[in-house]
Amino acid sequence: METVDYRFTKQYQSSLEVSRDVAEDVKSFWLDVGLKEEVIEQIELCLVELVNNAYEHAYQSTEGEPIELISYIKENELVIEITDYGQSMTDDEFEKAINNTFIEPDPEDPETWTTSGRGFIIVVQLTDNLEYEKSGKKNTFKLYKKTEA
Repeated sequence: METVDYRFTKQYQSSLEVSRDVAEDVKSFWLDVGLKEEVIEQIELCLVELVNNAYEHAYQSTEGEPIELISYIKENELVIEITDYGQSMTDDEFEKAINNTFIEPDPEDPETWTTSGRGFIIVVQLTDNLEYEKSGKKNTFKLYKKTEA
């Protein structure tokens, strides 16, 4: 049986600003359980990115749709689950997103200026593992980050 040491759970309504609310709420939880500031800063960036993706992509920028957050620590590993009930990604889209490479913006080439797709690159680089699960209309991203070296 796996031991979960601490748990934070809350449901939010999708909006342009919701990622900031989510980050503020869970950051307090992470500070209370004693996570290092460096870990908090990295994982907060990932959390904001994935909550924004739920609003923009899963819900096509529709406000008031559910976004659920669960965060817990299990055996020296921080786990964050972000769930939406909107449009899901295909397995191919997910694989492409997590295997994408960063293209340095070139001032002479406007095609390199896009920010789309960079979020997953950041999330993959700052976490130890990223999973995506679909079950019916439920889409869940699971982020894993070791809390100790």
